[in-house]
Amino acid sequence: TLSQFAIGQNTFFIGQKTYPCTKTFTLKSNKDFGGHDLDVLIAKNGEAGMIVLSTELMGGGVRIKGNVLIYLEDGTVLTCIDRGKFDYVDDIATTIYYLTKEEIIKMKNSNISSIRFSLKCFECSISTEEGNFSASNKETGYGYSKTEKTDVPSLISSLFDN
Repeated sequence: TLSQFAIGQNTFFIGQKTYPCTKTFTLKSNKDFGGHDLDVLIAKNGEAGMIVLSTELMGGGVRIKGNVLIYLEDGTVLTCIDRGKFDYVDDIATTIYYLTKEEIIKMKNSNISSIRFSLKCFECSISTEEGNFSASNKETGYGYSKTEKTDVPSLISSLFDN
């Protein structure tokens, strides 16, 4: 598990260490009922990075677990390995996945289309929130509530090119 982590203004904390990061952006659930939106941020760790995934849950030990697939608009699929870096606070499940320098470069050159993730209960035998889910980077809403698609390559370039 994570030992005390927090997200500040463009800074991500793990224990005593701090990492510069992008703003948090939200990928919308692809399921109309019972799905989960996914909050995402990218943190910088030298030339490599981390993708931090969070979603709100009802509680009871469910977390983002297992490998995650990141689908880029150019058809590239990035596989992120579960390294057991997770936390659960205030009904928010958060898991950190590491990104290589090469994966960061690929994400600079092609926008995230969607992310596939799994929710598993680690304290119970079964939960209604368990399952495989996906969330997409898409425009949503109308008028004043309209949310634009996130330009992830520009966020990553701003973070890694400075």
